[in-house]
Amino acid sequence: MPKRRIAKKRRKKKRAAPTPTPLACSEGLSRLFSGRAGLQITRGQAVSKLWATAKARGVQRGKTIHCDAEMTALFGASTLGFSDVAAALAPHLSRAPPPQPLV
Repeated sequence: MPKRRIAKKRRKKKRAAPTPTPLACSEGLSRLFSGRAGLQITRGQAVSKLWATAKARGVQRGKTIHCDAEMTALFGASTLGFSDVAAALAPHLSRAPPPQPLV
């Protein structure tokens, strides 16, 4: 009997993950995070900073943020759930303008 050839499995090439793009924060969100305007961060960093800010202010309870006065004015909600955070941050993040060339 002839031997059967076993087909080799083809491996898919791993694609490189896209580099996170820095986004420009609104003035209110910049002041909430850093106390100054003009902050540029990625979307993931914005989510992390919001949870860190909530924890530092003592308004985080489990997977819910019970907003203080400043956060309520900024987001328009008294509470933000785990799944609501990205949607609440979206209107405050916009594409950063390209850097101006030095002349």
